[in-house]
Amino acid sequence: MKRIDSTEDDKRGVITYELSDGQWVTLDARAVREIGAVTLLRRMKLGHLLPTERVPVMQYGRRVGTLPPDFDPLLARSNSFLFDYRPGDLRREGNAWIARRTLGASDLDCLVGFVRESAHEQSEKS
Repeated sequence: MKRIDSTEDDKRGVITYELSDGQWVTLDARAVREIGAVTLLRRMKLGHLLPTERVPVMQYGRRVGTLPPDFDPLLARSNSFLFDYRPGDLRREGNAWIARRTLGASDLDCLVGFVRESAHEQSEKS
């Protein structure tokens, strides 16, 4: 599930996603923020088109962990009072999330849903 960014959508208060079968679906932005795109898509009987594999998170050119397949920056939350997620901390490029260089290693660990890979796992995937 890939979010399609559009200034026209922003003006209309909607968000468009491309699903795994190539179709696009447009959802109300407020509803996405309140209950999430995944919940809305399941209610629309489109749950079978949602991805199931975790998405890699890259930082400094190497894989540092993964996020759930339904991760959406609009709904990103921190599990620590020491770190607040800011728009742009992660951006989607292809099949991976790219972490901003200004994020510290422990900042990513505070992101709800993030799973860090051990150094051993990282070297196996290189």
